Amino acid sequence: MAGVAGSDAPTAAGEALVTLQEAAGRIGVHYQTAYRWVRSGALPATKVSGAYRVGVGDLEAFDAERRRPRPPPPARVVRDWGRFARQLHEALAAGEEGAARGLMEDLVADGVRLVDCCDHLLGPAMRLIGDEWAARQLTIADERRASSICERLLGRFTPSPPGRPRGVAVVCSPPTDEHKLPGEMATVALREDHWRVHHLGVGVPFEDLVGMIRRLHPEMVVVSVTWSPALGSAWALATTVRQLGPAVLVGGSGMALADLVTQARAP
Repeated sequence: MAGVAGSDAPTAAGEALVTLQEAAGRIGVHYQTAYRWVRSGALPATKVSGAYRVGVGDLEAFDAERRRPRPPPPARVVRDWGRFARQLHEALAAGEEGAARGLMEDLVADGVRLVDCCDHLLGPAMRLIGDEWAARQLTIADERRASSICERLLGRFTPSPPGRPRGVAVVCSPPTDEHKLPGEMATVALREDHWRVHHLGVGVPFEDLVGMIRRLHPEMVVVSVTWSPALGSAWALATTVRQLGPAVLVGGSGMALADLVTQARAP
């Protein structure tokens, strides 16, 4: 286990202690994740001069236990997605990233699939944000802040499932569509379903998109388009890419990501 040279501080009983930041680094998790484990009592810690310290022995035992193979938890059945979407909307509109993260963490920890979180939680919450921006109840700065929070949540929870991937996929958008979040959600949904995904983001010139796809030789390309005036360039891109060989799916506004995953699996 990698350590930080000279960082271990012994207690009076001789046990080596490390800071919570160092403990998180040693086991490869985010500081906030380690902090949550300490607050819940899962990871033993003591306060020294007002800051948490973790015993190296306790840390090693905790890490070994969390890495022990175990069956996945049964998937949680969410009966009132609307309530959760409204809670997320309130957090996003207020810029309360911690509340948004906590809501998502609880659902994922209970076995809820990320594709369902995208379809029934993030998507509806962001549509409410968009409606309020259109009604001038929120500013473009409010909308961008909410979208950025969602992007960071997706980055935090994007899985890397073990085992052989289904294939290589590319997710991209036509050059004139600058909506990043739909492509981020498609990427998360496909990675959760064991695809190796190259997400090319937005604003990439047409020729560069085609060139990258030609070099990657993917089995599938997903063209994410949200802005209706960009539909023409999205279909032009799809037509060009199909000539290179991969299957092409064009995902528009209102398309469920669960449907995208199902179509991606089709031979």
